[in-house]
Amino acid sequence: MLPQRYPLEFVAEVRKLGESLSTIDQQSELFRRHLGFTLFLVGTVIVFWTFLQSLLRYSLTNDIATHMILVVPVSAYLFYLKRKQIFSNVRTGIVPGSLLFLSAVILWWLDKQHVIFLELDGELSLVILAVVILWMSGFIFFYGPHAFVKGCFPLLFLLFLVPIPALLIEKITFFLQSGSATVAFGMLKLFSVPVLKQGFVMHLPTLDIEVAKQCSGIRSSLILFITTLLMGQFALRSAWRKLLLILCVVPILIFKNAARIVALSLLSIYVDRGFLHGWLHTSGGILFYMLGLAILIPIVVAFRNSERGKIAARQLQPLPPVL
Repeated sequence: MLPQRYPLEFVAEVRKLGESLSTIDQQSELFRRHLGFTLFLVGTVIVFWTFLQSLLRYSLTNDIATHMILVVPVSAYLFYLKRKQIFSNVRTGIVPGSLLFLSAVILWWLDKQHVIFLELDGELSLVILAVVILWMSGFIFFYGPHAFVKGCFPLLFLLFLVPIPALLIEKITFFLQSGSATVAFGMLKLFSVPVLKQGFVMHLPTLDIEVAKQCSGIRSSLILFITTLLMGQFALRSAWRKLLLILCVVPILIFKNAARIVALSLLSIYVDRGFLHGWLHTSGGILFYMLGLAILIPIVVAFRNSERGKIAARQLQPLPPVL
């Protein structure tokens, strides 16, 4: 029997109780999905344990793969920051999850059947790509396409776990090597240093410098590229500004490598030949990574200010008159 004196208070209490029960049900449902996805991840780790061990050894022994150690922690942290948005609307995504799962299985089968002939690191790349796609398929299956769209950056960030095949590394290295040699030659001419360029070899006074593959700076370039992606994700909202920022990093990569070549050349000619074999040559990548970062930060700030200006102008627009 409803109380007669306080019907409004009673209705409000009932509504509040219903909302509390609904929240408990949602949390319970989300917990079940988290548990199911966790078991799915554990299962894939067990199945692909041998390959994941090979990936760990590869990341610890290959200079170009040292970033892989941080990929999973960074992705998990990004998930944690956006957890409320990602898990605000979860549902089972059977069809898209199954399609991704099937594509991952096909990649794995192609590797086992040696249908695609690759070198050792290429085969590892194919298997790890299949593992990452499996994780994505499980995420869509347990949380749905809406959650995948909201969490696409942390999920796609896991692709940095995939080792870059040797053929692709060679092409990237050649691009950086060629660009760095050209820009370094221009910088030396700008500094009025007598120089003659023949391919990747530059003839300087009392010294010949070859821009070898090691001078491409591919390791620091890859780390700077990943840093740029993260900066764009945290600092910018619009997709086209993020894309423009990624495009801006390419000339910065070439410039920082060229600056390293020019610095080593000038120091070796005018200061001490020991610079050719010193710390700046062998381990100075971090210093020129900081140079690239110093160039990149003002660009990010400019894009961010432009974005804020657009948002402020949009908010200050007068409302249309009511007829």
